[in-house]
Amino acid sequence: MKLSTPMTACIILSMLLLLAGGCATTIPATEFTTKYATNINVPNPDLAELPCRIFLGRHKDYYRIKDVIPHGQGGGFFGKTVVWKCPTAELPKDFPEAYQPGDMIIDGRKGAKYKYMIQAYQGKKRD
Repeated sequence: MKLSTPMTACIILSMLLLLAGGCATTIPATEFTTKYATNINVPNPDLAELPCRIFLGRHKDYYRIKDVIPHGQGGGFFGKTVVWKCPTAELPKDFPEAYQPGDMIIDGRKGAKYKYMIQAYQGKKRD
């Protein structure tokens, strides 16, 4: 009985750490801008819980996008969270201003005025 309590505590702690942190994956600039400009895939639109893509903005030397995929949409038993990141130096100088976001991407930046990025999009005027 003494052995099971610490083991259970370790299992619960490791699961909480996995759920809280998610996975962080560094991807190339072309793939990152493609994810920014498109919506996340919704395999089963009839379910109440839908996956979502959240633009987190710049954090230190990386831009980040978070995908949250619930269990019923292919996220595994507990659901899945993936943070996609790309070094700022690899992205074009005019990112994100010159790129139109997907129409359902959520603006997760602190102090964001709108919930969806498309509402806040104001592209540069090109001559």
